[in-house]
Amino acid sequence: MRKMFSRQLIEARHEMLSIYQAVDLTLHDAVTAFVTNDKKLASKAQKKTLQIDARCANLEAVCYNLIATQGPVASDFRLLQTIINVEFNLQRMCDKVRRVARAAKHKVNADIELPAELVELIGQEATYVYRVLGTCISVLVSNDLGVMRDLLVQDDSVHELYEEFFRAYNRMASMELSDDSSYDDLRRAIMVSRYLDRIASISIDATSTLTFLLTGQRLSIADIADIDEDELEAMRIPSGEGVILNPVTDARCVADLPADEISEELRGLIGRALAGDDEDEDEE
Repeated sequence: MRKMFSRQLIEARHEMLSIYQAVDLTLHDAVTAFVTNDKKLASKAQKKTLQIDARCANLEAVCYNLIATQGPVASDFRLLQTIINVEFNLQRMCDKVRRVARAAKHKVNADIELPAELVELIGQEATYVYRVLGTCISVLVSNDLGVMRDLLVQDDSVHELYEEFFRAYNRMASMELSDDSSYDDLRRAIMVSRYLDRIASISIDATSTLTFLLTGQRLSIADIADIDEDELEAMRIPSGEGVILNPVTDARCVADLPADEISEELRGLIGRALAGDDEDEDEE
């Protein structure tokens, strides 16, 4: 019975990582649709977000069912709580991705021609957001608390571009639009920069819950930044029988992520997973 419970914990963790990858890749589609005025791709991204929502709801139900029926011990319970918390934040991120996709469709339908500088800034901001998500996923797979320090710098980069976008917009002369509804359409379009900024922040919030799983303490990314590497390692507490953390196997769940957006360690783990190293470890 406990072996089955352990397998269910592993499957729940893998589904969490797979959903994270789906959010990341769907964001790529939504931003590309916005930048290139691809209404068809925007619709596709919007539909994907609904599928992601359904997967999140199912994962949440699975976790609560395991809590209610299996009586998890401390470490198992921490893992389930971590998955639930990450899943909740993935739903929040997915909502923002859907808004980006809607804005892309709106931009095409309303025939909004944003200045090239603003569109370019959206693309630049998105690039930084992709790296934030890639780092977050890298942390969750490798269970490396030290990598979290990079997230503070990356989040600052996203926010600086968000502020630059609106500074650039305010510098430009007001666009001559036909009526108030056209101005509403424009406002929806330029809110994409805000959605991207929020996605990065929510992703970092989600990743910070890993500290609870590994240390039993609820530490923020800012807290982690003030703790040196040796102290972080000393804070780790043993995992129970049910919590099997296998980064190589976990890496298979996120193998479709762009290689330039994830950590070098995760790239190595994905390489090992695709080469079959995880199968040997599972047999052991």
